[in-house]
Amino acid sequence: MRLMKWLAAGFCVLVLSLPAAAQTWPTRPIRFINPFAPGGSVDQLARPIAERLTAALGQQIIIDNRSGSNGAVGTAIAAKSTPDGYNYLLVFDSHVTNPSLQKNLPYDTAKDFTPIMLFATSPYGLVVNPASPHRALGDIITVAKSRPGELTLGSAGFGSRGHLGMALLEQRAGFRITQVPYRSAAQVMTEVIGGQITMQMGTFFFVSPFVKAQRVRALAVTSAMRMEQWPDVPTVAEQGFPGYELYSWWGILAPAGVPNGILRRMHAELSRVLARSEMRAHLERLGMTIRASTPEEFARHIAREMELWGKVVRAARISGTR
Repeated sequence: MRLMKWLAAGFCVLVLSLPAAAQTWPTRPIRFINPFAPGGSVDQLARPIAERLTAALGQQIIIDNRSGSNGAVGTAIAAKSTPDGYNYLLVFDSHVTNPSLQKNLPYDTAKDFTPIMLFATSPYGLVVNPASPHRALGDIITVAKSRPGELTLGSAGFGSRGHLGMALLEQRAGFRITQVPYRSAAQVMTEVIGGQITMQMGTFFFVSPFVKAQRVRALAVTSAMRMEQWPDVPTVAEQGFPGYELYSWWGILAPAGVPNGILRRMHAELSRVLARSEMRAHLERLGMTIRASTPEEFARHIAREMELWGKVVRAARISGTR
């Protein structure tokens, strides 16, 4: 309840500030802080958006990569930036799990930012080596229940979305798998292909090319419905877990205090960019689904995610960063 009040307070800015602020904005370059290293999923989404937004606004959109501590370093920089409409934070799903995983964050996830838009989402795929005897999620669960801890899940670190997604399944079904952290999803995939670990729960856009090349076999997808690209791969929900969904997601926030008129203009321009057919095609090739949410929808999404994954982290006693 308190979290929702904090998020709602951020929207007071939208009501109290003057829309006239957007009439002269922007007059200089705009910074998008990416709290992850270049080349990652945030970059792959943000750079084509920035290119088109630059043309629409007539000012350069600069991607400023400030990686570290699973996004917390760049997020802290954004929280302390001037709320004048020239600084924004690109966010990944780790934004809502860091408060549960990291102690003493130098910012308040709920109070220090104003949500603008949820850009896109992508489900996860559970994959194994093609030679694996496990051909369905039920096979994994049966073995994990009979021999707890024997099977291994590689993830991009303790508390990564793949790790948490499996932890949620473990809590619902009562089994245990050994989580093996790596520095990147690419390292995990190498180990699955090599047979060193049992499985990986990776974002659809990342694992899909390996499934297509038959280097791994998909046992399940975490979307609400089957993916068009994987018509023969059942969802987790279909395999005994109704309501189960797991997505990575990407969005943009402003530091709290940016004038309402500027926020409205930014949202409108982003909506136009994401509505373009070539952007939709680009994101679909990456296995992402465009959301282009309203600020209110994004605020509710953040609140739900913080509540859900906070419970999972506490129940599994997970800590750590990627």
